Amino acid sequence: MATPLDRLRRLIPPPAGDGHHRDWAAVEERLGLPLPQDYKDLVDVYGGGQFSDHVGLLVPPPTRIGSELVTYNDGHMGDLDSLWSILDDRPAELAADDLRLVVWADTIDADSLNWLVRPGEPPERWPVAVLHCDLGDCELYPMTCTEFLAGLFSREFESEIITHQLSDEGDDFRPYPITQSR
Repeated sequence: MATPLDRLRRLIPPPAGDGHHRDWAAVEERLGLPLPQDYKDLVDVYGGGQFSDHVGLLVPPPTRIGSELVTYNDGHMGDLDSLWSILDDRPAELAADDLRLVVWADTIDADSLNWLVRPGEPPERWPVAVLHCDLGDCELYPMTCTEFLAGLFSREFESEIITHQLSDEGDDFRPYPITQSR
């Protein structure tokens, strides 16, 4: 049986590989969380870049500035909490105080693809939370990030937030030029 990464590779061939080793233990220490293995495998195969000119995969260094996973998430949940208190429009799916969103991809429209992290839940069980740029709409998908990407790009399901922005011309992956090596 094909894995979600195998499915994604057939749908959207990865580049030859960015050839960069990532110190996952150091990344997880900086983030303060373990990361799902499927995400690590995804990054090891694709590296940093953009799917279909729309979904940008955040990765540990080396990558381009603005696309680094830990830096992108630094203070992210606090910023969201502050904005939701001002907007008074926090999605019901994200109402619990003990949850954390960790962004693993974003879109050119400023939507974010997140893991919904709950205390005591292992990384492989973190659902994908697609958060609209207005922060008032959220979609939850009980699947890994790689399952989500494979399903999204195979058009197995539609995201009301993302699908309408995808091209009908076919999907591809374009690696980011490396601009930071730390």
